Order: sequence, then structure tokens, then C-alpha cells
Amino acid sequence: MSATRANFDIIEPSAPAVPMVVHVPHGSKHVPPRFLNDFAIDDAELATELRVMTDHFTAHLAHATPSLGGTTLVNRVARLVMDPERFRDDRDEPMAAKGMGAVYLLGHDGSPLRKPGFPAHDRERVIDELYVPYHAALEGLVGRLLNAHGACLIVDLHSFPRRALAFEDGSLPRPSICIGFDDFHVDETLRDRWVELLAARRLDVAFNVPFAGSLVPLGYYRRDTRVRSMMIEVRRDLYMDEETGERSARFDDARELVTAMLDVAAKRARELGDARG
Repeated sequence: MSATRANFDIIEPSAPAVPMVVHVPHGSKHVPPRFLNDFAIDDAELATELRVMTDHFTAHLAHATPSLGGTTLVNRVARLVMDPERFRDDRDEPMAAKGMGAVYLLGHDGSPLRKPGFPAHDRERVIDELYVPYHAALEGLVGRLLNAHGACLIVDLHSFPRRALAFEDGSLPRPSICIGFDDFHVDETLRDRWVELLAARRLDVAFNVPFAGSLVPLGYYRRDTRVRSMMIEVRRDLYMDEETGERSARFDDARELVTAMLDVAAKRARELGDARG
């Protein structure tokens, strides 16, 4: 089963449910026509920005989630339009200083993305139409799993380019897999099991490098330890050609790897639910 909203999908489990949400926030290149006039760049520049900034094919990498008993939440709108991983208020969001809050003003190279003097009321229009219902759905989904199982594990699925972009810290390592977490919501057991799996496959891994943290709905953020959240970041050259934006011959291997990591996560989510039950 799946529930399709205007701008996101909730894909329900096809196997017996476990308290796991796989969150796929940055995999879409879709810009709804009603938001196109907000941008200051032409079609070719927009296509380049989408190629660079999109976590390509991450929804496909997460394809096995329903069969593992997990629920998938997939953002169907490009992050250039609305980024659900950011805090709503720019005053709370560190990336807003780089023009990349919940509503991006600058592109990956620091050039203007939206028109100069982008009005506050237009920003609020994006927030009200896209951000608010998205986060309400995520928070509601987590709440339902907590009510049913007493626990909820979020797996926040992303990818990242092999070479650091202009707004990123180029001095940091770019491992095959980055595992991100917030200390309040970390699941150390899952982290250790993932490390063991990756070591067996001879893949290098880092914690919170080059990206840190993992999404937790604001209503539970640093308040409720029943909500665990762990981020998987897959380096893009493991599965695609970053210049063309197309899948590579290694795609199936990467998808099998992510499936294996999600299988470990689903088993851990079941343990967390059983412990609470």
C-alpha cells in the first residue's frame, strides 16, 4: 500500500510491520510549475543545479523497505524548492548562513538561486504549502509507530558527491559510507552492526563525516529517547556517473548494500519494539 500526497509518498509495509521509517528527503528533481517563477536562473542552470544537488536514485536504493516491514516517506519535490531536513526558522538553521535554509536562496556555488530580495511572504508560501504538511506527516507517522510499538527507528537516507562542493568543507574525508547521528537519538547497537557489515565488504566508513546528524521530528527532537535516528550517506560514485546523472554498472551492488543495511535496521527496530512491549 502507499498513500500519495501532493508532494510526498508514504509507502506502507508489505511484510509484518516493524517500527522503522526510511526517510528519503533529497531524491527528487521535480520543481512544481507554481514555484518556477521564484527562481533567478534559466532552465539550463536549473538542470545543472538539480544534477549537482539531488541525492539521485535514493528512493530506488530504498526499494526493499516495505518488504522488510518498514514504512518509507519519500519527498517528491526537489530540495531546491523546499528542504525538509532544515529547521523551519532560519535563525535555528546553520545552513541558512550559506543561503540553504528550508527555502534555498543560493545555489551550490554561492550564486543566486532565487530572485534578489525574495519576499518573506513568498518564503512562507513555500513553508505553508510544502514544509508544514510534510513535517506533520512525518511526526504523525512516528507517533503512530510509537503508539503501536513503543519505539521508532528512523533511517535517514542520503547520498553525497565524491568531491566536496563549494559550500562544503573540502578538508574532510569522503568515505564510501557516512553514518550520521545525534548523540541523544543514536542507536549504538545498530551503528556497530552496520560497521561490522561494511567492514566485511571492505568499505570505508566514518561517523558524522563529512555530514553529521540524522533527522528527528521537532516534537521528539532531544525530548524522547524512544525515537532513534540514524543517517546513511552513500557516496555517489558507488552507484552513478556524477557527470551525466545516470546510473552506473555498480548500481545493483549499491542497492544490495543499502538493502542489507536496511535489513539490519529492520531487525534492530523489531528488537526495540519488542523491548518496549
